[in-house]
Amino acid sequence: MKRAEGLAFFIFVTMLTYRYRELPVSLEKKGEVREALARELRLHPEKIFNLEVERFALDSRRKGAPHWNYNVIFDVEHPLRASGNAARGLIEATRERETLESDPLTASVPMASHVDVIGAGPAGLWAALHLLRRGFSVDLYEQGKPVEERFRDIRRFFADRIFNEHSNVLFGEGGAGAFSDGKLNTRSRNIYSETVLRDMVDFGVDESVITFAKPHIGTDRLVLMLRKIRAEIVRLGGKIHFNTALEDVEIKDGRICAIKLRDVSSVSHELNSAACSSQSLNAAPALNSATRWQKCEALVLATGHSARGIYELLAARGVTLESKAFAMGVRVEHPQALINLRQLGKGVDTRLTGAAEYFLATPTLNKTSSAYSFCMCPGGVLVPCASEPGTLATNGMSYSRRNGPTANGAIVVPVEASETTFGGLDFQRKIERDAFEVGGKAYAAPAQTIKAFLAHHADKDLPKTTYPCGLVACNMWDWLDKKICNSLAEGFQNFDRKIPGFIEQGLIVAPETRTSSPVRITRNNDTLESVNTQGLFVLGEGAGYSGGIVTSAADGVRLAVRAKKSE
Repeated sequence: MKRAEGLAFFIFVTMLTYRYRELPVSLEKKGEVREALARELRLHPEKIFNLEVERFALDSRRKGAPHWNYNVIFDVEHPLRASGNAARGLIEATRERETLESDPLTASVPMASHVDVIGAGPAGLWAALHLLRRGFSVDLYEQGKPVEERFRDIRRFFADRIFNEHSNVLFGEGGAGAFSDGKLNTRSRNIYSETVLRDMVDFGVDESVITFAKPHIGTDRLVLMLRKIRAEIVRLGGKIHFNTALEDVEIKDGRICAIKLRDVSSVSHELNSAACSSQSLNAAPALNSATRWQKCEALVLATGHSARGIYELLAARGVTLESKAFAMGVRVEHPQALINLRQLGKGVDTRLTGAAEYFLATPTLNKTSSAYSFCMCPGGVLVPCASEPGTLATNGMSYSRRNGPTANGAIVVPVEASETTFGGLDFQRKIERDAFEVGGKAYAAPAQTIKAFLAHHADKDLPKTTYPCGLVACNMWDWLDKKICNSLAEGFQNFDRKIPGFIEQGLIVAPETRTSSPVRITRNNDTLESVNTQGLFVLGEGAGYSGGIVTSAADGVRLAVRAKKSE
């Protein structure tokens, strides 16, 4: 039979799409997903097409034998009929994906073509970045310094206790998240948080943050990423003004119309026993600072949960605020080896798994309160994180390798919303001022072993700590709120049953007060605009509507997607 010439024959194969949940992969073979999936389904690896990892996590439920679990999506040519264990993980699927434009409110919120953004934390940075990408002009104002200079201020503070209220662990480029564990996990992922993670990969973060269930950057790598974001904002035409604080706002007929800015580049505080009188605590640091008023039609507030002066300013100008629930407690340190042993099991190579974490929660015995862990930092260090003179709070941070010998985490107790707007904030301040006094007014932290805490007495000697400013032995029951102490005591006893040695080897360093803001700036959830002040858009943890790096940054993306230039 003569072969036809000049004709091409095409065979179209309709692919079938499936997902596989909790595909087990051994620690040593991390990333070898195609081979593992082929074994589970009894297929040749070449029969699996378009394989994508959607999520993976460490499964340590079997102590001593942890492994990786992967959720994947893939295509095959023929229907699958899995049996046994494989059948439980296999489901039919589609590849429909959301885009930013699928938001029903895309380009529906009128906004002036020029936008002033206050705060260069995650919410402010991502709002500025995506507003610029959508054609808005943006000026970004940050009271603190670029992250490199901020690092130097923090190191100086640890060494000589000279506190700069504008450039510290909480304030400056990157916000509080730049000096934390750098966690990027969020309870629910959506197109906004996915966009944030993909942006981070574009700015040099390892692409595993998109698929790992509990992604983490670390302070050292966050700094590199922040510099790249800054460069991109400038490349897009944005202007960044460091050392510039929001001093006041002008509101007319329910609309923002002007802002007052202050140059704080030469302002700092030296806090010692003489400088911490009640008079100096209330004194405004106005030396060598300059202020200016300027027109403003669209103001994005992304000032973080510790910019307390912003709340007081807004309240004075009639912006609607409300009290909200939050949590307070203490930081606890343990040997990382103890946490590794209890959470992973004996003999597990943590070079493959990474340092172990814990997530603990328990109602107290009387069922009236609870205690839970927050912001746990494997292989991390403790840091002081004051935002006001004469106060002390603690936090934890870690570097990308998480290879330090000590684990730390917050153990906190819920605090109900106050009957007054600033009741929760006042409660925070009281505990922080008391801690500063107990610590000797030089940023040493009150400390007590958990064992001594449960016995209601101070320690004669304290174990080593990563806290850089020294510890002062005390009895927490003498100054810390009794309801918090009672709930912590019951919580510690419960946690010791889950992690034996939690009490015996635990060190308390207090207080942990900045889990979230006790105040919310009430906003319209569709427009992200203040409910009673047009042109004022409030974002992130400072607004009281997010928690963490990714959700705060996602708030900025959401605003940019919904913004449209006013006629």
